[in-house]
Amino acid sequence: MAGMADVCKKCTTEVKTNQNGVACELCGLWYHAKCVGITNETYKFFKSCSVNDEATACASGHGGVMWFCYECMGPASKIIRNMSAIYKRQDEFEECLKLTNNRVSSIEMELEGNKREFESKLNESKHEMHELHQHVSEMQQQMVEVNVKLQTMQNELQMKCESTQWSDIVSQAVDTKFETVSAGINMVERSIEKTKQKALEFKDKEERRNNVILYKVPECAPGSYEEVVKHDSDFFVDACTNALDLEVTREDIKKVYRIGKRGSEARPLLVCLSSGMLKNHIMESTFKLRKIEKFKHIVISHDMTKQEREQCKQLVAEAKQQEAQEPAGEFIFRVRGPPGNMKVVKLRKRV
Repeated sequence: MAGMADVCKKCTTEVKTNQNGVACELCGLWYHAKCVGITNETYKFFKSCSVNDEATACASGHGGVMWFCYECMGPASKIIRNMSAIYKRQDEFEECLKLTNNRVSSIEMELEGNKREFESKLNESKHEMHELHQHVSEMQQQMVEVNVKLQTMQNELQMKCESTQWSDIVSQAVDTKFETVSAGINMVERSIEKTKQKALEFKDKEERRNNVILYKVPECAPGSYEEVVKHDSDFFVDACTNALDLEVTREDIKKVYRIGKRGSEARPLLVCLSSGMLKNHIMESTFKLRKIEKFKHIVISHDMTKQEREQCKQLVAEAKQQEAQEPAGEFIFRVRGPPGNMKVVKLRKRV
């Protein structure tokens, strides 16, 4: 370790190049190996692992070994502890950064999936609207043609009846034709109205596609709008995180509000989510609510249109009727499936 001559701080004599000498890695002062109690074997080991001899250190496979004098031992230990703490903190930061990057990647993948799903739904909607407009245009064209034919028939009959005594017969024939044409016009108008209702139902369904409704959620005391929204949003995030095991944040909620007027019973809570994929994950996990005491009485359902609610109501009545007719009482009947595609399923009772 002694690469050049210097003065030993211990005995204040020169440390020659042919003598075993060591230098403190912190203060740089030299010492005779024997003055600081280092044996020849220990000195040889230090030399083979010395950080000042990179070739020897790499070849030995021991890495760098540092030696500190007695006066520098305390500060050196503190520096090493601080460095260890820094390395540990760096490792924790890198692990946190890794988790964050994974979360960002997951969000990016989900956003990409939502984008593709939205584009697909948008294209389907455009196609259906185009067909509806085309159907309406055809109906309007048929009405124009019917009116033209009616006017032509009236003109022809009027010309034929000017020089005859059959005016009553002609009038009766015109009335009959007019009734036929009026019936055709009424049919066209009903078809247009039905098409309009279908378009409105489709629009209403799209607006509710990412919504869920929570029942029996406790209401906070009357307060400001911000306080009420914060209370309901926090409850929903808490239920998704701790009961449904889903990563849901306040940013995933686009809108939240209570349905109806405040009364003695807690009003239904409507939550509009940022994506249909997140809504699907929530609806697939609702069975986990009963495992947590705080949330076991909460019910989560789809936000359905009036037509879908009527369909669900009929299916529930059908399920109750089938369950009442079950002779052995071993099965129950429940309504399952997304809005517009619900059906009654037969389930075995849990023992």
